[in-house]
Amino acid sequence: MAANKATVNVSASVLPDNIKVSVGGTTIYDLNDVGDNNKWIHWRGQTDGTTVRDLVNTGGVQYLNQTLDYDDTMTVTTEADDDVVFILIKNDATTDGSTASTANLYVALSNGNLAANSGTIVIEPNEVWFARLRGEALADINCASSSGDLVYDVFAVLDDGGI
Repeated sequence: MAANKATVNVSASVLPDNIKVSVGGTTIYDLNDVGDNNKWIHWRGQTDGTTVRDLVNTGGVQYLNQTLDYDDTMTVTTEADDDVVFILIKNDATTDGSTASTANLYVALSNGNLAANSGTIVIEPNEVWFARLRGEALADINCASSSGDLVYDVFAVLDDGGI
């Protein structure tokens, strides 16, 4: 991913074997496609077991690729004010960065419930999920593990201050 855009290529084979179809496509998110103050973050997080928490569960994550003068300070996230406009999440398939895990990562948008039958996004071990969003508040994206602690990576474009 370049600093000013995200490019995701997908190639899928779907349907039963006797009617299988190959489907593919590319998503390109250019900085400021949505909003006017877009910035990148990368967050390596760990679930608190099956307890529902914010996906990026700390304030003050530094935005990437900042150039500062000697008297400037780094710009950081504000969970309640920053809107996610592009996101890519990877289930690392480890409990601590090195111990293997077979747990699924559950993700909910709009401060959603992670209960069964609730529209929860399921990301299995070593899988990647991505989406272009219209401006979901960072604080409203929740996650938990199907069992035990689980490490995951978040690569996202946020509109600093909201859309």
